[in-house]
Amino acid sequence: MHAFFAVLKADFRSAVPYVVWAVLTVVVALAGPFGSYVGLDLPQRLVFWGVLMALGILAGTICRAAVHELLGLRDFRRGAFLTAMLSAVILTWPLYALADHMFDQEKALAPDHFEIALFIFATSLCVGAFRHSLGLMPNPLEGRAFAEVAEQDAPPEMPAPPLPRVVSRLDPALQGRLIAMTVRNHYVDVTTTAGQGSILMRFADAMAEATEESGIQIHRSHWVAWWAVTGVDKAEGKVWVTLAQDMRLPVSKSHRAKLEERGLL
Repeated sequence: MHAFFAVLKADFRSAVPYVVWAVLTVVVALAGPFGSYVGLDLPQRLVFWGVLMALGILAGTICRAAVHELLGLRDFRRGAFLTAMLSAVILTWPLYALADHMFDQEKALAPDHFEIALFIFATSLCVGAFRHSLGLMPNPLEGRAFAEVAEQDAPPEMPAPPLPRVVSRLDPALQGRLIAMTVRNHYVDVTTTAGQGSILMRFADAMAEATEESGIQIHRSHWVAWWAVTGVDKAEGKVWVTLAQDMRLPVSKSHRAKLEERGLL
């Protein structure tokens, strides 16, 4: 039951039900089905169908949560079909009675139960397809709400490694996780997640002070942290490493074997 209410809560926190309600209200009010076009003017139809669509979306959302969580049906197609069936069964008779009571059936074609049920069924399927296209259906893991899956199965946060000594030499505003280091004349440009700063020191000493962060020298002038490597590519006969922060550094031939050992080449 907790999973059932978790899905309902997640549904109504999203914008999807409200967007669906607004769109369906306008479309159906303009079309004026089941005698409403003759029996009501446009503002009245907007109010009438706005209320009915709100109740219909509420009922459909409850049916969907029941199908996926209480019944444990995780497959989208079967779940959407069963949700549409339940919505049609629940809503057909109240809508038929309301239309029969409100509208002058001498001026408008009286709908029968089948027409109303087909209308509700098709509308529910369209809403389900829209939700599915946005990736808002529950995760296909049997018997567990997607909200609980995200909470329970999320890997525990790994503590950030201590800042390497070379990073601690930077201005406090630039002290973040180490990404790369590059030699520039007598300086070493140190790039972190917080920015880039320069330190007057030898490159060998800078790499010795970066041992807290797992990384590798890829060039006589460049060192990179493994965690920041997002890809390797070749261009004009050279090998390049792409990094976080949109960085791209060359790999010298003498250091390519290190990438090969790691499976990046």
